[in-house]
Amino acid sequence: MRSTAEVRRAEAAREAMTQFARGGYDGTPVGVVSEALGVSQPYLFKLFGSKTGLFIACVDLCYDLIEENARARLAESEAAGRPGTLDDIGHAFRHTIAEADLLRFQLQAWAASATHPEIREVVAARFSRSLELSRELTGASADEVNEMFARGARLVVSTALGIQLLT
Repeated sequence: MRSTAEVRRAEAAREAMTQFARGGYDGTPVGVVSEALGVSQPYLFKLFGSKTGLFIACVDLCYDLIEENARARLAESEAAGRPGTLDDIGHAFRHTIAEADLLRFQLQAWAASATHPEIREVVAARFSRSLELSRELTGASADEVNEMFARGARLVVSTALGIQLLT
């Protein structure tokens, strides 16, 4: 069973992800997150150390959710008697980014990476891990994984803009 601090940390990261999705890293004061949670700013700093620590916890949550959904979809395929594929991961990703706050947060994390090296380091590591995990879980080649991630990037942009990709 998780401790109260772990539970509160998870709840805080989820709410912070929603708030950062709306205002970005630079545009979202920690006070907005603490107010939404009904806790004090010092409490959030106790849990995360800093605003950057809070944002990085959100980055980890975002990528954890993407990874969990991909693993679940792959498990469904295997339970149905067929090997998991990159198409399964792509399907899981489409389902995951249908959650507007998660999609917006991912875009905000990429934007913050441009000007905040500590955030960039974590986002780059998690993105790289996603590439490797996709390859490891499906046996796909590097070229196949890169192509799937390119399609995923187009999907993120088209979803964020509310437009259809050309078919």
